[in-house]
Amino acid sequence: MRCLFVVPPIYDFAAYDFWMKPYGFLQLASFLMERGFDIDFFDFTDRNHPEMHSKTGEFGKGKFLRQEVEKPEILSDVKHPFFRYGLSKETFKNRLQSIKKPDFVFVTCAMTYWYLGILEVTEIIREKFPETPLILGGAYVQLCEEHAQTVVKPDFIVDSEFHTLADLLKIDISREDVENTIPAWELYEKLDYGVVKLNLGCPFRCTYCASQVLYPVFRTRPLKTVLAEVDKLVKLGVQDIAFYDDALLVNADEILLPFLREVTKTHKNLRFHTPNAMHARFITPEIAQALKTYGFETIHLGFETADKKRQKETGGKVKSDEFHDAVHNLFAAGFKHKQIITYLLVGLPGQPFEEIISGIQEVSDLGIKVMLADYSPIPHTPLFAEAQKYLNLDDPLMQNTSVFALRYFGEEKLQEIKTLKNTCNAKILRNE
Repeated sequence: MRCLFVVPPIYDFAAYDFWMKPYGFLQLASFLMERGFDIDFFDFTDRNHPEMHSKTGEFGKGKFLRQEVEKPEILSDVKHPFFRYGLSKETFKNRLQSIKKPDFVFVTCAMTYWYLGILEVTEIIREKFPETPLILGGAYVQLCEEHAQTVVKPDFIVDSEFHTLADLLKIDISREDVENTIPAWELYEKLDYGVVKLNLGCPFRCTYCASQVLYPVFRTRPLKTVLAEVDKLVKLGVQDIAFYDDALLVNADEILLPFLREVTKTHKNLRFHTPNAMHARFITPEIAQALKTYGFETIHLGFETADKKRQKETGGKVKSDEFHDAVHNLFAAGFKHKQIITYLLVGLPGQPFEEIISGIQEVSDLGIKVMLADYSPIPHTPLFAEAQKYLNLDDPLMQNTSVFALRYFGEEKLQEIKTLKNTCNAKILRNE
C-alpha cells in the first residue's frame, strides 16, 4: 500500500520552530515502512525546503515562512495580526502532482487550535484524491475528537490504541509497538536538529497539563531504541538534539544517566536541549554536574508560579526552595546565566496580576531568564472547567495561548507583564 503523510501549515498569531517536529507521526510512518508500505511525506513546516527561505538560527531553531491572513470571526477582537505559517498551497499541490495516488492519506495536528491547517489540507486532498480515505490523528483528535468529527469530518480517526488502523490496514499494530519505533527521519531531505524521548508521560498530575490525558501511564522506552535513534540522527548530520520528555529527570539514575553515559561513548560533540520544562526538584548537585558534563546546552525549568498556595493547588510539581536549590546547583556545575530559562505561566484561572509580577522578579533576582508561557486551556484537564467560567472554549481557536491570557488580563496589563520580563532578561544578559 501507498500512504501520504501530511503535516499541515499553522494558522496562529505566532509560531516559531522551537525544535518542533512531528515525532509520533514519524514513528507511525516508520512503523508502516518497516512493514512494506510506501510513504510519501510532506511537511508544510519544513524549514529546509528550498521554498521556505528560512535562515537557521542558534542550535537549529528558526522562523517559518509566514503570510498575514484574515482572522477568523471568533478572534476578530484580538488586535494582533494573524498568520499562516508554512509552505504555500501551490507547493503542496505541485508535490501531489509528482506522486502516485495514495491508498490512504494521514494528517496530524499537534495543537487543538491549529485545526485550520487541517481544513486547508483536507480540502486540497479531497479535490485531488476524492476517493482516498483521509485518516486524522494527533493531539487535536485525542483532545477534541467531537470537534474533529463534526468540523474536519475525516473518514477515519486514529484512536489512542490504534485499533482502527489495525482493522483498516489489516496489520498487527499496537500503541506500544509504534511508540518503540525509531522515527522516519530520513523522510526529511535535511535536518538541523533531532528530537528523542526516553520516557512517555509524566507521574505528576499538574492541573493545567495534558500529559496525563495523552499518556495515562508513565513508562520508559527501551534504552537500545533511543540509542539507535541518536545513531540515526548523527548519520543524518545532526548535532543538536532536544528531549521531548515531560519528565526527563524522573528516575534519572536509572534512565537518563545510563543513556547519557552510553551515547557519549560514541558521540562526543552532541548538544542537548530541554524545550519541555524539567522538574527542578530533581536537579541535585550530582544531576546538575551530569547535565553539564554530558553536553546540555540549554536548560528550561518549570517554575510556573512563585505563589506557594497555587504551586500546591496545581499539582505540587515544585516548591520555591526546590527551585532556588536547582538554580544554585546549575550555576555551581558551570552553567551560564543565559543558558537557564524558566517558564512562568500567565493567565491561570483565578491568577492575580501581582502573582506574575512577583514571579518574574523572583526568577530574575536569581540571575536567570524568564520565558512567559501564556496559559492554554486544554480539554480534559482539571483546570479546563475553571477556564470555561471566564471564556466559551467550545471552539478550539479559543484555547490559543495568545487568546486566553489576553482576554483574562487585558492588553494593557499583559503588555506590562511582557515589558517587565524583557527588561529583566536584558539586564541578565548585560551582566553575563
